[in-house]
Amino acid sequence: MPRSTRLSKSFIICLMFLAACFSAALRAETVEQKVWVKAVDTDGSCRVTAYFKGDHDNCSNHDAHGRDDCPKDTGCICTRQEKHVTWAMDGSESFSVMFDQGSENPFVEKGDNACSFSSNKKGKLRCRVKEKNTPKGIYHYSVHVNHCEPAKVKLKLY
Repeated sequence: MPRSTRLSKSFIICLMFLAACFSAALRAETVEQKVWVKAVDTDGSCRVTAYFKGDHDNCSNHDAHGRDDCPKDTGCICTRQEKHVTWAMDGSESFSVMFDQGSENPFVEKGDNACSFSSNKKGKLRCRVKEKNTPKGIYHYSVHVNHCEPAKVKLKLY
């Protein structure tokens, strides 16, 4: 086999490898994350719980630096600017999201993509994170259901 053909094949294989790696990284950045919400009645008192369960965990992305500060079982999810987050009630009870723990709201508040912070009648809420100048870090918020103790949840913006 001529040397130029071997070089061409090696170059093509290298390009294919880089394209595969790059496209996997892009897919990791575009996956919408979902927080599951549940109102649990124990011993006569109601408490809201939140948890992450999904096929793709953005916290495993290299830029997110893992889950050490963002546990799945508390509903913490990792996302980026300009991406969507969905909350879904295990059932169809209404709930609301409140940034009442000292964190600013990282979601769009005005215009077509404004977040209402209240679920629909089916117990779902979808909000878009603000533009690229939204500060990265941990955002603390609560998920409220009527007559229940709210869940204290975190969102990691990386």
